Amino acid sequence: MDFLSENCLSECAMQAPESMMNSEENHDELLSAVLTLPETLRQPMYLYYFEDFNTLEIAEVLQIEPENVRNRMSRARKKLKMMLGKKLGAIRDGRERARKASHPSS
Repeated sequence: MDFLSENCLSECAMQAPESMMNSEENHDELLSAVLTLPETLRQPMYLYYFEDFNTLEIAEVLQIEPENVRNRMSRARKKLKMMLGKKLGAIRDGRERARKASHPSS
């Protein structure tokens, strides 16, 4: 069942984390890009970023292992980066943010 089709967006889709978007235009572009992903990649990304599910909740909903959720989200982020380039540079995995925090550039 594809509960994440373009016609089935909930009100929560408009409440994505502020860390990802700095304008409404970026939000719309990100949402459009997420919706073009293959279903197996789209579902975890949508649930995580637009519905505020955590990886364990996503695994339960999709009936897959949490590790599979993380792998799918990693693949989806890579595809989104290719699609959107640096325009939405805030879409990165936690490891990248952690590395930057532990190794300041100054």
